[in-house]
Amino acid sequence: MYEPPTGSCQASVETVSDWGSGWQGRVTVTAGDQRVDGWTLDWTWPGAQQVQSAWNAQWSQSGRTVTASDVGWNARIDAGASREVFGFVASGPAAELDIDC
Repeated sequence: MYEPPTGSCQASVETVSDWGSGWQGRVTVTAGDQRVDGWTLDWTWPGAQQVQSAWNAQWSQSGRTVTASDVGWNARIDAGASREVFGFVASGPAAELDIDC
């Protein structure tokens, strides 16, 4: 049976606002059984979405793949805790994503 490594985390994206041609997302990271001291998230959009801007993360997008990482002050998440870590504005339809980190 596969056991995820300790200190692993999960991330989710919540739609804050959706205006049809674009939307605002909020990303929350939940730590596993050990605290997280730095995070990097990768996800692939289901369609043609593009990040237009983001705050509180270093990010890049290549094709449909987005990579985002902490900016230092928001790197630590205590064991078992959840923390909103960054936000973004994207073009295209809103997408629900669950992300391993």
